[in-house]
Amino acid sequence: MVAGMRFLRFLLPVVALSLIAAASKPKQTIRFHTEANANGSPSFTLSAKLPDSSQNISISKAAEISEGDVVAIYPFPAANGTMGCALKLDEHGLIALDTLSQEYRGGLLIGFYNGRPVTAMQIDRRITDGIIYIRQGILPQEIELLKKSFPVIGEKKQKKSASKAGQTPVPISAASVQPPAATNTSLPRGD
Repeated sequence: MVAGMRFLRFLLPVVALSLIAAASKPKQTIRFHTEANANGSPSFTLSAKLPDSSQNISISKAAEISEGDVVAIYPFPAANGTMGCALKLDEHGLIALDTLSQEYRGGLLIGFYNGRPVTAMQIDRRITDGIIYIRQGILPQEIELLKKSFPVIGEKKQKKSASKAGQTPVPISAASVQPPAATNTSLPRGD
């Protein structure tokens, strides 16, 4: 009985902290998948509908880039009345984007927001700046959720603490992220 009480005394704070951590950020998914061979193995590919089209294509099951690679966002209005968003990637995402922009040149990169296809881009050049765009298809309320999860480039942070353990934050300016031209369906140039 005493051992059970000690275990519960330990377990209760762990569960409480887990619930607080889970409630702090809304769960969202942002995934980018490359086009795959239609005749490829079903264990590595799946079918996806292209956004704004009835065409289905095969894509890799494993995402090349995900929300875990995003460090900041830059939302902008899209021509169709929805929103677009530039995503600044961390070092892992930057390397993944650079690599896929070389290896899959000529193929498609399909972006999903919460499982919904929102963008399809032809990969036509190497991208080295670590910024990837969702040109349209995100609803304004979804942008608000993204703003709760990621810092917005060009917006001042609210004061929470000066600097963590003497670390100096790396500034990201809005001038470094410009929304892509509405007519270009390719990934933006990263040179």
